[in-house]
Amino acid sequence: MQAVRVHPASASSLAYSPSNPAPSSALHLDQGLPIPKPSKPGEILVRIKATTVIRDMLTWPETYSHEYAIPGNDLSGVVVETFSQESTFKPGDEVFGMADADRPCTWAEYCIVLEDEVALKPKGLAWDAAAAMPLSAQTAYEALYDHAGIPVPELRDNLKQETHRSSASERKQRVLITGAAGAVGIYLVQLASISGLHTVTATSSNARNQEFLKSIGADETIEYSALLSEERGGYDVIIDTVGGDILLACWKNIKEGGKLISVDSASYDFVADHEKRGVSKEGVQALFFIVKGSNRALKFLARLAELDTLRCLVLQKYPISEVQDAYNHAQGRYSGRGKVILTVP
Repeated sequence: MQAVRVHPASASSLAYSPSNPAPSSALHLDQGLPIPKPSKPGEILVRIKATTVIRDMLTWPETYSHEYAIPGNDLSGVVVETFSQESTFKPGDEVFGMADADRPCTWAEYCIVLEDEVALKPKGLAWDAAAAMPLSAQTAYEALYDHAGIPVPELRDNLKQETHRSSASERKQRVLITGAAGAVGIYLVQLASISGLHTVTATSSNARNQEFLKSIGADETIEYSALLSEERGGYDVIIDTVGGDILLACWKNIKEGGKLISVDSASYDFVADHEKRGVSKEGVQALFFIVKGSNRALKFLARLAELDTLRCLVLQKYPISEVQDAYNHAQGRYSGRGKVILTVP
């Protein structure tokens, strides 16, 4: 099979690591690699159709867990083989999902995933759009429902209409989402709106993002400058995707007894760090988490996509042979919204 692997630095150079990340030129499409086979209960072999390129992937520790690692977590594709006939899936099933963060492997023609890491692909959704969803949308799902404790809404064929009809009179809890126009933020906004929350979004520019954010469910949009300079208060839940000074400012805007959650990877120790700096609030549950993913979450998200209630955005597609260009695109500051996708012929 063919797969993108991270080639090691030359013998005369410092070894690649999260603190000395590999450049995109270290990404090579290698040919003639053995196709993996399911070897344990729960494992399935998937023929990859599309996968995502995430900003800063070459700074992740998992990338350097062993030499010639195959990056990638999101996937959409077709089940080729299962470990046993008792599998939830069968050959030919079209699936989407996310390999565990500790086992990146999807920048390849084939990969092994666990049954709980995938679900049937939403009907009518293209391979690229399906691959764009799992990591970001499941992060949003876990932030809102697993960590913030918002009840998962009951799905109905007329979910969108009923949600909008009841919003004016029944919304009570207020949620603030920072980085709302980003990869995770766009799913947070949509899920918060679907869940009947009064959804306030924070962004670098209302001129650039306000119309879009309101089109996906935001009730209000504010700029970071207002969040930093004003004490707006009154938020039951704040979910941060930005970190830094923006996350620090969230403390003065969260209610006592509220929940402050960050998914910004550089903010993994923000609770202890902020306490040392004397920034905290009585009774606030504050935490950072890394997405785990589950078949349960994927099924919920797939149903929303089938109901045309959840938008999955694709910015640009590249064939896997152009992986270096794809990674450079994902690293740059670009206009447009959605994920950079690798497609596998």
